[in-house]
Amino acid sequence: MSKTKIQTLDLEKEILIRIGKENDDHAISWDVLKNVGNKLEDLILTIAKYNLDSAVPVNLDNFKLDFSGFYNGSAVPAFRLNTHPIPSLFNEDKARKVVIANFSNLVSNVDKGNYQAIADEYTMPGVKNDIIHKVYEFTNSAGTTPVAIVAREGNNKFRKVYSIRRLNKAVYDQLIVKDQFLLMEDVVPYESTAVARVIFKKNKAGKLLRKTSEIYKDKEATLSLKLDRIETDKVTYNFNIAILFQLYQEGKGIIIENEQLDLYASGLTTEEAKLSLFDQFDHSYKRLNDLKNNQLSAFLLNVKRYYNFIIKSVTNK
Repeated sequence: MSKTKIQTLDLEKEILIRIGKENDDHAISWDVLKNVGNKLEDLILTIAKYNLDSAVPVNLDNFKLDFSGFYNGSAVPAFRLNTHPIPSLFNEDKARKVVIANFSNLVSNVDKGNYQAIADEYTMPGVKNDIIHKVYEFTNSAGTTPVAIVAREGNNKFRKVYSIRRLNKAVYDQLIVKDQFLLMEDVVPYESTAVARVIFKKNKAGKLLRKTSEIYKDKEATLSLKLDRIETDKVTYNFNIAILFQLYQEGKGIIIENEQLDLYASGLTTEEAKLSLFDQFDHSYKRLNDLKNNQLSAFLLNVKRYYNFIIKSVTNK
């Protein structure tokens, strides 16, 4: 089956947002208009922050929006990317095309109500949560009033391109990466995980005996994985000190995470989860260090500093 073609939205020319039903009066309150514009801009800036080619440093202010018009029909305000970007030595046109393509793909999924596909685009929990939060705010920016992205067809007529389906709170809560223990309670509310401290001894006959000395339940049941390096097929990261990662079972899978590194990896086995962790570490380290500090949120800037603090050396294979 062929994939549905995504219609690219020309943010540099204009993006038309119809607020209200097609045949409604074209009046709209300033508070609603301002909120829709602000949340749209916030979403685009967040997409730019996380999706730009790391080899093309840009100023995020160049992705702010201008209000460029207002049309009859129902309320149809027009916006476009900043028409006076700050000059740069780098290719700003390429960066804008990347953001436009990612934004078009995102609103295509919003039109289908496929919010899971949006979340699946991002592996780092902090980034995933930020994108989903901005989607939630934009899709709810006009309250219960219908919102759509439209295109002009002449004679003051408009054709719907994408419906902006509201992301409801229940789905939003499912998509947001929550605290690990809250997730465990939500998914398996009738199960309890425990970790036992077991002492092994041999008797005079040489038989191995086991004795459980302590049992830790619920939140105390989280194990630790201690690593002094991360190794992928192409590179080895050696640490200044051994780093602890939390390891626990969720359903039939294994989760390994480290909040300070903003890493959350999963697998059916511990080995699968470790491979996922190593790949995420490699991607996150490179991505964060390719971005300038002013392109990162305060949280991700602290994450970047922690990566650089713990790594003693990087060896390419």
